[in-house]
Amino acid sequence: MRDPLTRARWPRHIGTGWERGVPANYLKDLVTRWADGYDWRAQEKLLNQHPQFVTTIDGQDIHFLHVRSPEPDAFPLILSHAGRAHSSTSWT
Repeated sequence: MRDPLTRARWPRHIGTGWERGVPANYLKDLVTRWADGYDWRAQEKLLNQHPQFVTTIDGQDIHFLHVRSPEPDAFPLILSHAGRAHSSTSWT
């Protein structure tokens, strides 16, 4: 994961504040932390403690974790993201 993070290309200026998305300086600091100080393997270990599955929806493979709440009346929650994703093999 470190290599693609360190090769990121940054815009010169995209405005200040959050009116056009994440400010570049904030994102640069976050990417530096991910590349140099974040324990990705520890996070993989935590994720791999949960049941994981792959299904196909409209021809697209979807990798997901299925974690039930300990609360009997819990509201179902789906967290998802878009954009460039890694294959499920990145998490196993």
